[in-house]
Amino acid sequence: MVGARSIILGAAFALAVPYQAMGQGGPLLMPSGEMAYPLDEIYDEDQSMIRLRYVVPKLAEPASLYAADALRVFEDMLWLCSTQLRSLADIGEFPQDQGWQGAIITMLEHEIPFGTRDADVVQFFEGFLFGMDGCEMEDDVYHD
Repeated sequence: MVGARSIILGAAFALAVPYQAMGQGGPLLMPSGEMAYPLDEIYDEDQSMIRLRYVVPKLAEPASLYAADALRVFEDMLWLCSTQLRSLADIGEFPQDQGWQGAIITMLEHEIPFGTRDADVVQFFEGFLFGMDGCEMEDDVYHD
């Protein structure tokens, strides 16, 4: 993947409780109870990956326990991957049927241009592959 490596570890599991989702255009209430605000979608045809970016203001709060809870953040990223890809009109229900191999979910404390490195901005990345059951954690050297 182009510069995106996971800094969050966790185990994927199905979320049984439905959560509010307004599509890729509106704010999203994630399973953790935190809000995510969708940014641009980036279709990386060279890597066959769809990149979905979100501003999660809670990441900017110094006293926030959210950013320090890797499992909670990972569960939200898995939920974003599993639910929001279906809301993209040009993708359809099964993005792998259109040649896409997976998605990279990015959470940022505030919006910065794609590809920008800024040590003062909290950013989390997680790569998922599309499997038979939806989004699955990418198996690479950064995951056990």
